Amino acid sequence: MTGKVHMSQQAMEEIKQLLGPRGWLEGEDIATYTADIRGAYKGEAMLVARPASTEEVSEVVKICRRHGVCIVPQSGNTGLVGGGVPKGNRPTIILSVARMNKLLSVDPLRYSVTAEAGCIVQTIHDAAAEVDRAFSLDWGARGSAMIGGAISTNAGGMNVLRFGNTRDQVLGLEVVLPDGRIWNGMRALRKDSSGYDLKHLFIGAEGTLGIVTKAVMRLHPRPQRDQTMFAAVADADRLMELFALARAVASDGLTAFELVPGYMVEKALAKYDTLRRPLETKAEWYVMVRFSGREEIDTKFEMFFEQAMEKELITDASLAQNMAQEQNLWDLRDEIPPLKLMEGKMLKWDASVPIDRIIPFLKEAEAKSKAIEPNAKLIAFGHVGDGNLHMSVWPEGTPGDTQFDALCKKIVSTVDDLIFSYGGSICAEHGVGVENFDRVTAQKSDLEFEMMANIKRLFDPDNLMNPGKVFDPQKYPALSGDDDILPGQGWAGQVK
Repeated sequence: MTGKVHMSQQAMEEIKQLLGPRGWLEGEDIATYTADIRGAYKGEAMLVARPASTEEVSEVVKICRRHGVCIVPQSGNTGLVGGGVPKGNRPTIILSVARMNKLLSVDPLRYSVTAEAGCIVQTIHDAAAEVDRAFSLDWGARGSAMIGGAISTNAGGMNVLRFGNTRDQVLGLEVVLPDGRIWNGMRALRKDSSGYDLKHLFIGAEGTLGIVTKAVMRLHPRPQRDQTMFAAVADADRLMELFALARAVASDGLTAFELVPGYMVEKALAKYDTLRRPLETKAEWYVMVRFSGREEIDTKFEMFFEQAMEKELITDASLAQNMAQEQNLWDLRDEIPPLKLMEGKMLKWDASVPIDRIIPFLKEAEAKSKAIEPNAKLIAFGHVGDGNLHMSVWPEGTPGDTQFDALCKKIVSTVDDLIFSYGGSICAEHGVGVENFDRVTAQKSDLEFEMMANIKRLFDPDNLMNPGKVFDPQKYPALSGDDDILPGQGWAGQVK
């Protein structure tokens, strides 16, 4: 038995003894933890640790650091890029925060809520509504996604247009650092200019700098009404005129402006008999426009509809008249992701481009994809108001065939380069994870990655926290010019 194997097994025994029988899983019981929700990425872990408190998280981290065992933090495992799945062959555990699921307090006068990292997003929505407040983070997996994962990936969703990403909703954090120390940054302050705002280091870091264990999140006034219009777009080239009109009419009451492809609407309606067709007029593109507010919004929608029709921006529209119709529209929106409805090989992008370039980008992406594979089909939907498109290309062919796989790689690299040429990002709201690990290197300068590498070395010199995610820090030498830290030599002992 080698020394490393012995140390790893010793670490497992210490973790089991620390957490007790309910606090860990191994063997066949960890299969759902070692694969992502799509089944696209799988890894290996010696054990799943399930601590029930911040203090237990801290002790698990200390054990792993002492024995050189890597840690993959995991929340609801609803991510779409493999960020919560082990990567590589180093001794690794998964640390699940699922048992740390308490909603600790709801403070309507402070407009804040405090929760443990494993608290379900829908639970926070429900608690906020009970005190006449609103929680802004919202996406399809709200019923299983956990707030710790949302913070660690800086998740977006359908309300970013008005409220911003997760980063904009975080007031304070508690984090277990890679050496096991607990940083208490649980401040519910709107203003604090007392130095570096350290919480932002951990938001979007995908668990590579520490493990979020608690959070203070921002709440907002609860609108008396939310109402959504489903409209057929007359001319996609004038989409931004339609968006500008919605903003002019509703001002900050415009909370969502979603682009929906007619092709996927038809597929969703054909598959799910619980969905109802919201509009008889069929179109290549639709938009879902949601106005929210405390005043009557019918008159604003009437104004928006009349002006949009007069300007020939839409050809028809329907306005949800009750909760059932409203729910039907957003259920339809939740069911149009093509992974649920399409068969074959999917090449996907979580892309963001400047909002005024969305349609030119889509046209160019489709043209470039078809130039490589003439039968390729491009599908896109998403958050027009913040320039975020969930886009996929479906080429014809057989996965595993050498020629087809090479063709797919060419499409991916071509579209990636196109996104970068637009000044865009391939990681709009889903994160880097495994899927974008190699691809994202072309998005940032070496200087940016060197600065990130210095931060990583400072917090996690042994690269034990979710290694193989976000970027490879060993590729970037220290900015200080310290020749003792070289790519591929490892960091243990280099930074004290």
